[in-house]
Amino acid sequence: MNFEQLEYVVSIANEKSISKAAKKLHISPSGVSQAITHLERELEINIFNRSRGGITLTYEGELVLNRANEILTNLKELKEQLIDFKETRLKHMKIACAPTFTYMIHDVLKKYAGKNNEPTIELIEQGTDQIFINLTKEDYDLALVVSSKAELEKENNINFEFLSKGKVCIVVGKHSPLYELDYVTTKDLLHQKVVMYNFSNKNFLQLAKKFKNEIVLKSNRTMTLIEIIKEGRVFTFVHSTTLKDFPDVITGELKVIPIKESDFIYQEFWAISPISKENSITKTEFINCVKNHMNGFC
Repeated sequence: MNFEQLEYVVSIANEKSISKAAKKLHISPSGVSQAITHLERELEINIFNRSRGGITLTYEGELVLNRANEILTNLKELKEQLIDFKETRLKHMKIACAPTFTYMIHDVLKKYAGKNNEPTIELIEQGTDQIFINLTKEDYDLALVVSSKAELEKENNINFEFLSKGKVCIVVGKHSPLYELDYVTTKDLLHQKVVMYNFSNKNFLQLAKKFKNEIVLKSNRTMTLIEIIKEGRVFTFVHSTTLKDFPDVITGELKVIPIKESDFIYQEFWAISPISKENSITKTEFINCVKNHMNGFC
């Protein structure tokens, strides 16, 4: 039994004629007749009474017709649900982002939502290493990470697109002795006290170790870290893009200062996604919005 045979049963019952049903179905009458005969043999019943007066349903045929209508209705509803699900899925994105994107992404989302009313977004913040682990397992459509191209090329089954690069900086408050500097050096940062975000990337942790910083607090509450920096003499590591539009940076309560050794230190930002995920228009538009914001184009 297949869906086509059930459709033939319904059409013949409605038209009360094999030839009329065949014409409506754009199939030869012999093809329809053979399909019904095969179905009757399979079910070991007669679905139709055939006579010169026309085609009528048998008692068993009535049962088949009722169930055929029910099955075909359910099939139609299933197809419609799958189409709706696919359209919704293409407009919904599950995005993971490294902490450096946290504040910037709020501005991006406002601009993106203003131009795109239909897409919905689920945003999860995780460290870059954790994102690589969870990218497929958590079914992310897209992730924003801090990495090098060499590191990304070691990963299997991901696509990646370059977004931008930014200087590695520190952020300090007005009470910090570093506040008046245009840039800081290794000497400036030696033995200074630092607060760290729990999901800080490994490069920041390596810098803290290199500068022999005393980590006085680690937390996943960013506002707590910011308030401590504003009120004290501690700092934390950030990228130049992380807090560029943050209100306390704009007012001068906080200052973002680049780190300079022989030169400034840079890190690269990337958008990554599983190879298994299709590149929808929604995803492409969002990546472009992030890229334009990071590079000051919007």
